[in-house]
Amino acid sequence: YGTGFSQPHIYHAMDQLGIAQYITRVGLLLGDVESLEEAKRAWVEDDAWQGLRRYVEDTFVIKDPVELFVAQNAALDGLLYALVYETIIDDVLSSQGGTPVAMLTQFMTDWFAETRKWVDATVKIAASESAENKAVMAGWLTHWRDRAAAALLPVGRIALGDRADEALAEVVQQFNARMAKAGVTL
Repeated sequence: YGTGFSQPHIYHAMDQLGIAQYITRVGLLLGDVESLEEAKRAWVEDDAWQGLRRYVEDTFVIKDPVELFVAQNAALDGLLYALVYETIIDDVLSSQGGTPVAMLTQFMTDWFAETRKWVDATVKIAASESAENKAVMAGWLTHWRDRAAAALLPVGRIALGDRADEALAEVVQQFNARMAKAGVTL
């Protein structure tokens, strides 16, 4: 019971763990141990990261597994990967001589393109089950999308400055279009 829902999430979680380890290796390749210590300090202390940190910590106590799926895999990943890897790294950083970073993080862009198919299909199946499910999914998607966008905006401003608002608005619009295609209008 539940294996059809839980097993792909375990695979997804292991992918996320691998990505985290890979990012650490890239950090060590481009910097050193001190750069990782600085990143940890920024995560814990810098104001720009506190909204995202709070978001992640709040997901630790979500009891409903489908809401957790929405919060982590649909909303946060849906905005974070599109903003960080597709916009900041692939578009902006690459045009400013950061092509090696884009090459080192190409896996994340490819992984997101592949995994969003599964996320969207899962949303579609859950929403099509009943009108009540669709309403609950729409509520969760809206709530967690808005929280994720608010948490990512200060992070986006680190890399994009004044362009962050526009870039994030575009990412949110793309997310809304994805969810509409999956059967949930936001």
